[in-house]
Amino acid sequence: MKKIIIDGKTVIPFTTHEGSGLASCANDVKKAFPKANVTGEFRIYGHEVRTGKAKVERWLKGLK
Repeated sequence: MKKIIIDGKTVIPFTTHEGSGLASCANDVKKAFPKANVTGEFRIYGHEVRTGKAKVERWLKGLK
């Protein structure tokens, strides 16, 4: 397995879900990559994916 080094990089976790939100996703990423900047998390219900384009676009604009 190849080791991934992302020290000092920004990681933006995002996920679809059906009620659990991000669950432990962001915390798991922070734990796995403690020297990365984990920020800007996003979650969307799986059933909103097809109609949630505006929600995703607002999130993306907010990352700037």
